[in-house]
Amino acid sequence: MPPKDQKVRKPGRRKKILIGVGVATAVAMLLGLVGGGVAYASTDLPPIPDASGTTQIQFSDNVTFATFSAENRVEVPLDKVPEHVRYAVTAVEDPDFENNKGVSFRGTARAVWGLVKGDEGAGGGSTITQQYIRNVFNMTKERSYTRKVKEIILARKLSDSMSKDQILGGYLNTIYYGRGAWGIQQAAQAYFGKDIGKITVEEGAVLAAVIKDPRNFDPSNKPESAQGRWGYVLDQMVVTNHLDKSARSAMTYPKVLPEAKRTGEWRSGSTGILGQKIESELKKLGFSEQDINTGGLTVQTTISSKAQKAAAKASKEQLKGQDKDMATAMVSIDPTSGAVRAYYGGDRGYGNLDLASSQAPHPAGSSFKPFVLAEGVKEGYSIDSKWDGTSGQTFEDRETPLRNSDDDSCGKQCTLTQATIQSINTVYWALTLEVGAKKVARLAEKAGVKTLDGMPVEDRISKGINSGIGIGQYSVSVLEQAAGYATFASYGTYHEPYFISKVIDADGKTVLYNRADNAAQPVQAFDRSVGRDVSYAMQQVYNSASKNKINRDAAIKTGTQQYQNTDDNAHAWMCGYTPNLATAVWVGSGADKDIKLKDRVNGGIVYGSGIPGRIWSAFMKTTLDGVDKQKFDDPLHEGDKAGNAPTEEPDPTPSDTPDPNNPDGQNDGGNWWENGGQSPSPSDGTNGDGQQQGENPNPDGQQQDGGNGFFNTN
Repeated sequence: MPPKDQKVRKPGRRKKILIGVGVATAVAMLLGLVGGGVAYASTDLPPIPDASGTTQIQFSDNVTFATFSAENRVEVPLDKVPEHVRYAVTAVEDPDFENNKGVSFRGTARAVWGLVKGDEGAGGGSTITQQYIRNVFNMTKERSYTRKVKEIILARKLSDSMSKDQILGGYLNTIYYGRGAWGIQQAAQAYFGKDIGKITVEEGAVLAAVIKDPRNFDPSNKPESAQGRWGYVLDQMVVTNHLDKSARSAMTYPKVLPEAKRTGEWRSGSTGILGQKIESELKKLGFSEQDINTGGLTVQTTISSKAQKAAAKASKEQLKGQDKDMATAMVSIDPTSGAVRAYYGGDRGYGNLDLASSQAPHPAGSSFKPFVLAEGVKEGYSIDSKWDGTSGQTFEDRETPLRNSDDDSCGKQCTLTQATIQSINTVYWALTLEVGAKKVARLAEKAGVKTLDGMPVEDRISKGINSGIGIGQYSVSVLEQAAGYATFASYGTYHEPYFISKVIDADGKTVLYNRADNAAQPVQAFDRSVGRDVSYAMQQVYNSASKNKINRDAAIKTGTQQYQNTDDNAHAWMCGYTPNLATAVWVGSGADKDIKLKDRVNGGIVYGSGIPGRIWSAFMKTTLDGVDKQKFDDPLHEGDKAGNAPTEEPDPTPSDTPDPNNPDGQNDGGNWWENGGQSPSPSDGTNGDGQQQGENPNPDGQQQDGGNGFFNTN
């Protein structure tokens, strides 16, 4: 204990002193830099350039397929903008606008201190003049001392050469407000359907609110965030004496028009969905909406024009004549790098639900079984290990017996390879029970399936997960399923999927982003030996097929989920790969609820080998045409653990009792049908390789639904 007359130092005092010293140091550093920029400041202010440029989105062969541009702009003189709108903007963006010299040193000190600490969330400290400078000269958003000093010098010079009205007018006419609207006039039209001169105080606060983040403060996207920011704008107007406090209290949020669908040829159909996906990745890389829509960038993607056209063509051809609500999605990935070669998220167009994304997961059915097999082989079960493949088995973690579809069986001495070919549920439930559902989920996560039922894998596990994962009762996205199969194609090495290889500035020279310098490190999801054996099992599924061959070695697995408690299906998958390309195809409902999948063209129930299989094979044939054929590595047949097959004399297997109608003893297991691509009785125990007939994996009935040469990655 210290003496009573001795003051006890508060623990935070030293920290506060250091912070104060740091702030002073940062300001001193900044002022020193400013002083060092006198030579630059002595030059004339550059002419104000055009407000914005068109961003081009290109295929991997440098052909532009989409553009983001500042076409929706109508400039208006400042005197046409109501004073209360001007005050709303200055109150929230630059409260001291009328008095400063284009720079706020308090805000700048805060920003510089953020740079010192490496705090990306620190305030930007930019005045309206600085923002205007940054916009019109297309200055990079890089957080650096050099850029900040240059911005300050230009802002001071602009403040000396232009009036406040000129600066504010220029700012209001060039800033991006979201919804494709540049300038205050088009913003008024986009949000309220009227000219800026008719905008009320409440409406003006909405326009001022979206400037900071047009996407997240748009009430069509995030109403709570938008209204919170709107209230802050009005409160700031009270603080700056531009709004009476009592008037502020009486105000309510105005009615805002819903965001209209933007026009433009590329924004419609599947290309619009792809453009939306590219835009999303640009934002994840740190490019703002304003950068994308006004920066004049050139974005080189991994998408092959040949593959993308093949994906759209195969999808449209196979859906022709089908139910209007039937939809499909497809993703194709280079397993050696993670580069996405084709992305078809449906044909609804830009701004609509992307059926291939994590926002629209679909029940995986038996297409998830390879992840179970991988965990089993990893745990020491050989692909030749024997299991009880009979129907009607009971398991300790389910109340009712599990039946294979149409009571199909591969006998009591069924190998994991044969169980994969026939897609036997009882074997895969038993294997999942042995290795653990959580382990299966985590292996799938490492392999690329990062979400189950639309939530992170660990969140799904914390909510409870059972052996039903072994027969695919949980939902996955098409993109992540393709990524997982790409991991099988690379024998266990996961490469993060990506769409953008390079971003070039408006000058056509400066590289703002290069994937080669920022690539995520590959992850070894499972040993290569495991990948070779699992891949071998799926090759046997492909080899047992008589339809949809692609004239080269491949490995496949199909899957379905039944429609409610019927014999029909609601979801169907075909997932497969060659050593140089992995592709996942899903077919289901494009409406708000599931539908019965009926093949109106060929007749019968839709299985994975039907419409999805035909899309997959047509796409793979076209895309891989001219590409060297590659062989798979031989299997190792590793593992010595015994399965759950009984030790007594085994029952005859299908090969022991030949079917006179099937003398070679092959069983397509619900994956490949001989009678016109359909089967009167799917044989994988899941109503066509997905969920077991009579078992509803979604008992609450909720809808599961909730972007040059081919190998040139640039």
